[in-house]
Amino acid sequence: MNIARIVFGIIYLLGALANITLTVLSGPESYKSFADASFFPWYREAWMAVAAPNITLIVVLLIAFEICLGLLFIIQRKYMKIALILGIIFCLASMPTMVQAIYTNLPLALIQAFLLWKELRHNAAMKVFSQNQGERT
Repeated sequence: MNIARIVFGIIYLLGALANITLTVLSGPESYKSFADASFFPWYREAWMAVAAPNITLIVVLLIAFEICLGLLFIIQRKYMKIALILGIIFCLASMPTMVQAIYTNLPLALIQAFLLWKELRHNAAMKVFSQNQGERT
């Protein structure tokens, strides 16, 4: 699980770095067209109505979120469940922005969901084990 934590931490930190690079090279305005290839017309319309007028704020929040999420994964295992839940939500919420996201965000969300399931099972097993240890003494 430690390898998965580090890998996902690096993925999100690299995502933040990519967004910083894109913003520096092309400006935050380059994000306005992200939803053009969306599957859903309502998503494209919502993006243009909400995100596009506030794109600089959205990009800053995106970068800050990816940095925080990356650090949550890397810092300690006790934050793993929070990081996994936020990572799943982030991957699924950003999927409609472009067709290519199906090939990246969906697998990432599924892997994180599997890791969350394993983490919850591990915690449940440890709780049962500690209860059984307490009964023996």
